[in-house]
Parts: sequence; structure tokens; C-alpha cells
Amino acid sequence: MSGDTTDGSAWMVCLGTFIIMVLETGMVKSLGVLLPVLQQQFTTKTWMIGLMISLVPGIGVVTCPLAGALSKRFSARWTVIIFCIISSAGLIVGSLVSSVHMLSISFLFTGFGIGAEAIVVGELARYFNDNEFRKASAFARAGIAIGIIIMPLLTQFLNDVYGWRGTMLILGAINLHCVISGALLRPVSCNLQDVPKIQHHTSLQNTTKCGSEQQKTGLCSMISINIWYYLDLELFCDVIFLTRMVYSFGSGYLLTGWLIYLVPSAMDVGISSYKAAFLATLGGIGHLCGFIAFPVINNVLSNSVILYSASASNCLFLLLHPLSSARHSYVGMGISSAGLGVGRPLGLLAGYQIVKENIEQSRMTNAFMWFVVAHSLGTILSGFLSGWIYDKTGSYTISFVILSAAALLSVSLQPFADYKQLTKEATHYSPVPLKE
Repeated sequence: MSGDTTDGSAWMVCLGTFIIMVLETGMVKSLGVLLPVLQQQFTTKTWMIGLMISLVPGIGVVTCPLAGALSKRFSARWTVIIFCIISSAGLIVGSLVSSVHMLSISFLFTGFGIGAEAIVVGELARYFNDNEFRKASAFARAGIAIGIIIMPLLTQFLNDVYGWRGTMLILGAINLHCVISGALLRPVSCNLQDVPKIQHHTSLQNTTKCGSEQQKTGLCSMISINIWYYLDLELFCDVIFLTRMVYSFGSGYLLTGWLIYLVPSAMDVGISSYKAAFLATLGGIGHLCGFIAFPVINNVLSNSVILYSASASNCLFLLLHPLSSARHSYVGMGISSAGLGVGRPLGLLAGYQIVKENIEQSRMTNAFMWFVVAHSLGTILSGFLSGWIYDKTGSYTISFVILSAAALLSVSLQPFADYKQLTKEATHYSPVPLKE
């Protein structure tokens, strides 16, 4: 279902994806480290700053459909490059603002990097077959772990030396490396990969059909046909795709709440800033272990089993954090972060593998793009709700309990997809009696 990767260009795409994952995920975590400083600087409520930071991944609700359509109309390479330039400019301009409203606008532009992230993940799936994609996806997504390990401590150091304005300026300059990574996205046709002939012919037929329909119908019909084609809205008729959308929403709520409020929640119970930032580093180390272990575990367990097990462990480790905070147990909080770090990438990669095996290759980029849209919706809700609960209660306990519930709710529809898949396979492989 994929092409040949022996020329090495596919692995260069994987390297570019890895770098973008490091910087984009690390950027969200870095802004979470700056939350207490920004709150004091602009003298506003916790939920306001949390909501503003969540706008960075949350704006993916808008940028991801735009990125998917532009990459399909033009090219993934130039779309990623332009979006990364806008994202870096948002950070740089954010270092110069004088009001909380201007800062929120700069964060909106910073969120364009999430659209670029959605594209590279979808493009990566087009360069590798199912077996190679398991390894390539694990390597590329390990960039999330590296970003969580490196960026919190780096941001805390930069803030101590240069202040929050200098920190955002430097982070914007570092983020420009995503532009170089985007340039590594060679078109699939330049690689040794050939799109399956059936899908190619189907696309040509659809394009011809759209052209003939445009001559017969009005402007509104023409626009709707193009939107349906460029955004692959037919994906919403697929049960497996819809279950992944639900999972992405819950994953976005879980990850963003953890990224933004982990360090502030630790500092709230008297943990020093560097020790609190190191909790995020432990989570990053756990992420790295999870990404490395997935190809090995996937040889033994099915994707669905990994998905259920990872979601249950995420729930338990998230509940451990408020329990440890109540006892002022730094060791317990460290175990919580490391355990969540291991469990989350296992579930993430298992979900991507399910998508890779069940969704057409020509729709892969837009499929992953829509997953990021659902992820962004969860992000916005988490950034606001978790901070609002803290403002009302003065404690992060309820926020982390809700985060743990999101880990279980994210796989609530997965049994329906498993049942449908089993029914489909049984129908496909059931023996047909021969006529005598």
C-alpha cells in the first residue's frame, strides 16, 4: 500500500517530521512553564492565561482544514513552510506586546504551526507501508518526548536569564527550524512511491465529474463540490474514522491540561520552579520510552488491546498526581508523570496504526488533519475549563480528575469500531457454498 523507501528520501521526511514534533509540542509546554510569569505580568486570572495558551494548539480547528485543502491544491512542502514562518512570527511578535489582548492574537498566529504538524503526520503515512510506518511513526512522534524533555528546562533557564520577553523571542528563532524541516517534504511523486492506480483513476473520475457538474450547476453547488473533494468530507461516513475523532478529542483535552497545568500545580503545593519543570522532563522521558517500546509491543499485542490498556493506565496515573500533591509527595508526582508519559504514546501510535490500516492512502493527509481538528477542540476546552476550576476552587484536584476521565471517555466508541471490523472480516472471509 506504500512505496519503496530504499532511496532514503522517505526517512528524511521522517527526520523533518521528528524536528517539527520536537519544536511544536515543546512550544506548547514552554508556554505552560511561562503561565505563572504571564499571569503576574498582565495581572489576570489563571483561566484566561490557560485559555490563551490553549489557543496555540486550539487554533488548529481553523488552520488544519485550511492546511489540508492548501496541501491538496498546491503542495504539502510550501504549505508547511509558510505555516511555520507564520508560527515563528507569532512568537517573536508576542515578545513585544504590551497587553493581554495583543498577546492572545500573537498566540493565534503561533498556532499555525499545529496545521503544519497535521500535514507532516499525514504525509509521513504516504511514504511507508504498514510495517515501516510502525517504526517511522514511532521515531517521528518520539519528537514529542524530546520536546517535553528539553523545552521546559530550557524555557525556565531562558526566563531566569532573559525574562519572558527574551524567552519568547529566542523560542521564535528556534521555531524557525521547522521551516527547514518542511523543505524536506519532497512530493510523493519525486519519491519512489506510486499512488495505487485504482485510487488515481478514481480521483481523475471524480475530478472530471466535478468539472462536468460545475458546468451544469450554479456557483453554490460548485463550491460545495470542491469543499467536499478538497476536505474529504466523506471520511465522516466511516465508523473507524469517527472513533479516532472521539479519541483525538479526549487526547487533546488530556494532553493540553497536563502540558499547561502540570508545572503550575506542582508549584502551587510548594515545589520549586526547577523541580516542577523536571516533572515535565520525567514525562518526556516516559514518552520516549513509550515510543521506542511500541514497535516491540505491537508484535505481541493487537492495536486495540494496546489502546485499551494505555487508556486505563493513563487514567490511573493522572489520578495519582492530585493524590501525591495532597501529600506533598514529589516522588508520587514524578511516578505519575513518567507513567503517563509511557502510556499516552502507546495509545497514540496504536490509534494511528488502526487508521493507516483502514483508511485510503489518498485521504490519509486530510484524515490526520481532521484528527488534529478534534484534538484542538479538546485543547481549547481543557485550557479554559482546567484553569476556571482552579480559579473557583483554589485547587487543581478536580481538574486532574476530569483529565483522568477524559482518558477513558476517549476510547468509549472503540468497541463499536472493533465490532464493525470483526463483522466486516467475517463477512469477507466466510466460505460461500458451491452450487452442485
